[in-house]
Amino acid sequence: MRRRAEAFALEVGASEEMTIAVKLAVSETVTNAVIHAYVGREPGPVSLRCQGDAERMTVEVADVGVGVAARPDSPGVGQGLALVGALVQTLQIAPRPDGAGTVVTMSFAGARPRPEAPGLEPLCALALEHVADASCVDVLSGGVLRRITAEVAGDAELTTWLRRALPPTKPGTATWAALREGGAQLVVHDPSVGRSPGGTGERLGLAWWVAVRLEGPDGAPMAQWGLGGRRGGRPVPSEAVVRALADASRTDLTQESARAALRARLSA
Repeated sequence: MRRRAEAFALEVGASEEMTIAVKLAVSETVTNAVIHAYVGREPGPVSLRCQGDAERMTVEVADVGVGVAARPDSPGVGQGLALVGALVQTLQIAPRPDGAGTVVTMSFAGARPRPEAPGLEPLCALALEHVADASCVDVLSGGVLRRITAEVAGDAELTTWLRRALPPTKPGTATWAALREGGAQLVVHDPSVGRSPGGTGERLGLAWWVAVRLEGPDGAPMAQWGLGGRRGGRPVPSEAVVRALADASRTDLTQESARAALRARLSA
């Protein structure tokens, strides 16, 4: 199904970015249906329908089982569909109109709207100035993370790649832990453990990563700040640094005064 969706996108002349998004979204959505739609019953069909042109595509994945639904233990929907949400223009999960089952409808366009978070962009420079080799900021929008900025010290090519990369939200990542537990979550890479090919850790050669969940005035998750060290680069942050980041996660880092206070703690 992934290959057929990709072939359709190529046939109608979709851009490389849209084609990759369609392929990944179909893979995740079909996988969710295969795993969840027929739990406790006989396996059944999963169907795919693509329509559109080079400017806009709509893709439907349907089943006739118990269906795919939002999960309470996720920042939005299940982890696969959270990834889908970061890829698409629109995402709708609804019961089949003609009976049992679920239809997931996704639309894709040439360029996804860029979320805005005034005041958070300077966090990347702050991270690189004091503790990290790479940093990014993702806004929590519609239950999924959407990247607004990123920077890799001394590498314009990797900076461009990281700005376009999808936030990793799978179990075991610092991002996943921070979204659920809050504060600052540190993960140090074990060199004996393989990495996802082409993923952020492999592409940047990360030795460690800290994910910081930033909260809004109401205490709800608002954004995610990531910062990490590359092999041979910045050392693993001390407990004092991680504590300072955790404390800062509950302040309004869109304000220069709050960033200045954090800067002072990181440089102490």
